[in-house]
Amino acid sequence: MRNVVIAAALMAFVLCSCTPGPIYVAKGETDSVKRSYNDKHVQSVFDKNAALFKDIYNRYSADNVGIYQDGIGITTLEDFDKQQLHYIMVYVRPKEASFDGNSTKPEERIARVIRDFVPKYLKRIKPSDLDGDHIEGLAFGIYWAARDYSQCDTYGGHIEYLYIFFPEDAAKAYLGGKISLAEAIDQSEVMSSTELKPAKPIRPVF
Repeated sequence: MRNVVIAAALMAFVLCSCTPGPIYVAKGETDSVKRSYNDKHVQSVFDKNAALFKDIYNRYSADNVGIYQDGIGITTLEDFDKQQLHYIMVYVRPKEASFDGNSTKPEERIARVIRDFVPKYLKRIKPSDLDGDHIEGLAFGIYWAARDYSQCDTYGGHIEYLYIFFPEDAAKAYLGGKISLAEAIDQSEVMSSTELKPAKPIRPVF
C-alpha cells in the first residue's frame, strides 16, 4: 500500500540553442555523491552508509553512466504519520536519453523512459543495498532531454525527469526478480516533470 507523502519542488532545466548548455551531470565522485545534509539525523544516516554510496557511484561510473550533481545519497520522505523515511537516492542522466519534443507527447516520453531506461539503469542497484542502516526505500530518477530535432538533436531543448520512490520491500522484490517492474511501481510513488511544468504525481499505465 502506498503511504508516503511526497513534496517535490519544480526543477526546470532549460538548454538553449544548438550549443552546449549548462552541465548538470557530475564530473566525478566529489560532485556525484551528496555528502552534506542540514538535518543531523539524515547526516548520521548518510555517514553510516557512506561506503555504500561510494560503491554505488563506482558501479555507475565504471559503465560511464551520467550521474546528476548530488545525485547519489539520501533523500527523505514523510509517511502519513509525519515520520521521516530515509531512501537511497540515485538520479542518473543517460547520454542516449533524449527525445524530439515535436514528434512525441510527454506521456509517450515517460512511457519509453519507464520501459527502456528504468530497467537498464536500475539493475546496477543490488537488493542488499537496501539493507543499510536506517534505509527504508529507494528513490530512483532518470533525467532526459526534450529537444527540437529540426534545429538540433545534440544540444538545446529542456530537461525532463521521472522519480520513482520504491518502498524497501518493493525495491528488494523487483531487484531480486520476484516481481515485475509494473508490480513494483504499483507499490511505489511516481513523480514526473515534463514541458518545464512543476513535478506532479503520476500513475504509469502498463
